[in-house]
Amino acid sequence: MRFYISCFLILISLNFSFSQDRDSITVSTDDQLGAIKVEAQVDRKQVPQNRTVTYTIKVAWSGNLDRYDIVNVESPVLKNLVIVSTASSNWVGEIDGVKQAVKTYEYTLQPQSLGMGYIDALFVEYRDNEFDEKHSLVTNRLEVEVVDPILKKDNSFWFIGGGIVAFLVLVSLGGVRFMKRKRAKEAELRAKELAMIPIEVNYLSDLKEEVELKKPNMVESFSKLSKLLRRYFSDRYRIAAMGMSTQEISQQLRQLSVSERIIEQAEEVLKSCDVAKFSGGNVGGETLTRAYTLVEDIFNRNKKEVSSESNQSNGNESDNSSNKEGRIDGN
Repeated sequence: MRFYISCFLILISLNFSFSQDRDSITVSTDDQLGAIKVEAQVDRKQVPQNRTVTYTIKVAWSGNLDRYDIVNVESPVLKNLVIVSTASSNWVGEIDGVKQAVKTYEYTLQPQSLGMGYIDALFVEYRDNEFDEKHSLVTNRLEVEVVDPILKKDNSFWFIGGGIVAFLVLVSLGGVRFMKRKRAKEAELRAKELAMIPIEVNYLSDLKEEVELKKPNMVESFSKLSKLLRRYFSDRYRIAAMGMSTQEISQQLRQLSVSERIIEQAEEVLKSCDVAKFSGGNVGGETLTRAYTLVEDIFNRNKKEVSSESNQSNGNESDNSSNKEGRIDGN
């Protein structure tokens, strides 16, 4: 009979708890001395994505402490949360002359993504030694809102500053010798690059294959145009253009003494691509045609420049060879 009464009280507790918006719930067998109860709670209702939330289960009873044994506490079933650590503790003492026992189970939970995280109802199985019966208490389902992560404080300023100072000291100590070696390597690499087929040839081919002008998907075409131009700048000028803004790319190109005309053309193309992206492709076909033409002009202009430098370099090598042969014949 006592078993059915306990089940009835648990069902009433659950029905009441599911109608409440709370971050904790307490379920007990009755309100008399010796009753056993379980309480579930989270330490916060909102948690940043890069922080943790603590889920606590407390099973407590008073009076005859040998009356109950905890048989099993289920592992919590989680959604959008994962367990990163667990802990448990026991406390036995007296409050106002009444013996108390509390078993605590703590779960540290890490959010996975923005949105809502849920902790499903958890069953606590216990034995009532007085009646030699097993019963269960069940907690409420709790929810936690996962919000934007908190930015970490950057304490690396002094380390970076010290590294920069050390780097400058090393550069100063290296002096002229370091710069000469660097320039010699750059000249060697530049000569090898000039001897090869200009990369613009491949990029012109990619431009024709990837960007459709007749019946274009505006968003896709502008996206391909932007990626192609950024990839070209990364290869041609050794800058990380793929992850830069339009303004940052312009600054890098000016530092490398790139033609102002090319910089202005690049700015116009990239800005048009941004407009197409954020407007959902709500731009005219003439804008795509112009951007296509500007990119094509950039490739052709640099291709001619590379070819001219290559021819000049080959001419100088031929002159040097002729001078050497002349000196040999004269001797």
